[in-house]
Amino acid sequence: MALPWYDVIWRKGSTLLASQSREFKRRFIQRRLRRNGLSHVSGISTHMTAREMCTLYDLSSRAPVNARAVEIGSYLGASTCYIVAGLAECGGHLFCVDTWHNETMAEGLQDTFGKFQDNLAPVINLITVVRKRSDELSGSDIPTELDFAFIDADHDYEAVRQDFERLAGRISAQGVVAFHDCWWYSGVSRVVGEALSGGQWVMAGHVDNLCWIQRPPAGQK
Repeated sequence: MALPWYDVIWRKGSTLLASQSREFKRRFIQRRLRRNGLSHVSGISTHMTAREMCTLYDLSSRAPVNARAVEIGSYLGASTCYIVAGLAECGGHLFCVDTWHNETMAEGLQDTFGKFQDNLAPVINLITVVRKRSDELSGSDIPTELDFAFIDADHDYEAVRQDFERLAGRISAQGVVAFHDCWWYSGVSRVVGEALSGGQWVMAGHVDNLCWIQRPPAGQK
């Protein structure tokens, strides 16, 4: 049965408004990137979609004033640019953990640290580089309390589980943990599933192959 004319108009109008809203948000974020000297980010090779990276900006920009965040797996810095641009809105700081030797990347072993440094040069004062494997982190390498964490390194189950467990106890009450490749890699999805089934975390959202979790509101565990 055909939809009533007013229903058709409403649906078309809603779709148009949603499209315009996404475009407005994309342009807004692009302006924020330019303001921080990161307009070159579109030329940085990445395995993330534009929607995923814009979401990282949204998540990090919502962090509290003077937020502390960590990214495990920074590669060439495309995602890093978006996270830092978001943190710049609240006076935040990002700790980037990577070896920059490409051990888990399809492109093969190579030293990408110089490219990362060049790509993040305009905002290097907002970043602390921790050039280590995540399983080599000492207690003082990253802050004891984190407001945002992004895990996008080795996608094997044990590696993701250890990365998450290493950070989980440091996440603030309103903090967020985001995972990339949460649908394409069973190791990542398994860790997310285990976190949710434990009752200490709830799914907060997902975009494309990116999802993020946070602690449930008080009284809803």
